[in-house]
Amino acid sequence: MATKINALTTPQNKAFNQKVFCIGLNKTGTTSLEQFMRENGFKCGDQAEGELLINAYTDKRWDEIVSFCNSAEFFQDLPFSAPKTAEVLLKKFPDAKYILTIRESAEVWYKSITEFHKIKFGKAGNLPTKADLNRALYRYKGFAWDANRALYDSPEKEPYQKVTLIKAYEDHIHNVNQLFKGKQNLLIIDIGKRDAVQHLNDFLGIKSNLNTMPWLNKTSEAKK
Repeated sequence: MATKINALTTPQNKAFNQKVFCIGLNKTGTTSLEQFMRENGFKCGDQAEGELLINAYTDKRWDEIVSFCNSAEFFQDLPFSAPKTAEVLLKKFPDAKYILTIRESAEVWYKSITEFHKIKFGKAGNLPTKADLNRALYRYKGFAWDANRALYDSPEKEPYQKVTLIKAYEDHIHNVNQLFKGKQNLLIIDIGKRDAVQHLNDFLGIKSNLNTMPWLNKTSEAKK
């Protein structure tokens, strides 16, 4: 599923002065991809600082997000995983590289994100409610709810409604494909596949220090 572009001329395995954006949804291997990029010399954006731009995203203060992009070479997770950001980035950074991380299926992704959020934000193994998300202290009190609203159109009484989140996942992939139709600077990748490192090498024009992808932010290791 990879779309490749001409390899960059990088004589050594170190970061180059070009932007790379991961525009895959959370729980599609974005943290593992960040580690891959970091270990191969890319300067990665501060995730906490990026996530705190969630209100800039919802208020369409795109200049703040674009300004943050001057801080590093690689960026992932919010606000870059939000559905409208890729279109803005492509206009501002038409020559950047974009990586859409995906899971084996929408069902696998839904199970991953809901199980992870049960542990992080829920009570007694249940899916988090609006109240739970508003009480959560990740980044700031209520960030988890703000993020849920930015990403999904699910009912407030059922923020993890399966049909809505599945549609959001599928729509995101479809919309990114349409946005990059005819372009050569998008890589669509399941980083859990054995050939993921090779696809990334080809796309980024590097020879990776790694033979296999790192695996971070596992649901099985999640803590409140």
